[in-house]
Amino acid sequence: MVIRMLHRTSSTILCTVLAGCLAEPTTSGTVEVSARDQFMHTAWPVLATCAGCHGKQPAIDFLAPGTAEGAYETIFDFQPPVLDVDAPSASLLLTMGKHTGPAMSPDQAATVLSWLAAERSEKVGDGGGDGADIRVGPFMPQHGVPTVFDLGVGGATLSVTTEPSEGGLYACRITLASGSGLKLSHPLFVSRPAHPIVDEIDRFAEVELSLAAGKTVELGPAWFRSFAVTDYLAIHFKTLEAP
Repeated sequence: MVIRMLHRTSSTILCTVLAGCLAEPTTSGTVEVSARDQFMHTAWPVLATCAGCHGKQPAIDFLAPGTAEGAYETIFDFQPPVLDVDAPSASLLLTMGKHTGPAMSPDQAATVLSWLAAERSEKVGDGGGDGADIRVGPFMPQHGVPTVFDLGVGGATLSVTTEPSEGGLYACRITLASGSGLKLSHPLFVSRPAHPIVDEIDRFAEVELSLAAGKTVELGPAWFRSFAVTDYLAIHFKTLEAP
């Protein structure tokens, strides 16, 4: 299954399906709050635990000066970028995993992803560029045999062979076949239980390929330690198109 989620529709799907929108009840139904308010009320309580380092230490202070109001302005302008509003699930803020501080829990990551989806809806909207978030899946891996999926571009396919393990999900082989030609960048693997879990080290962030017809490329093996073997998988691409 290939899903190309564009503009406001994409953000609505991400916000509703992945994490659930923050909303306020009214007498006439439900009204979504602004992305800024969502940051203040839901994302900041998660990120505030990171502000001890990321609000003060030079070069990593993308939450400076450590207050919700100040951090909301700083985080968008910080360099190198920690947010990718066009593709929220690819944001470094979500994918950095365990570093000198702890990784976000699945619930925390889902909360931050919901806020970023709301930001994308407001900032990209229906006229701010193509803003495509291209997703393959979700699918349930059949352990021990290749699971092959049409990428929707000229017969290109992705094949994933997984094996269960005691410490996460082991993909012993991940293979791209270009079909009639394929251009792609930044494949991000996402586990899809009730709250999505992104690849904790974003291991394919630097992948950028332009393949001629009939080519095959191995991306794996890869061991996704935070993924449960019983959950669906999805793969997000920043670029997925004919060359």
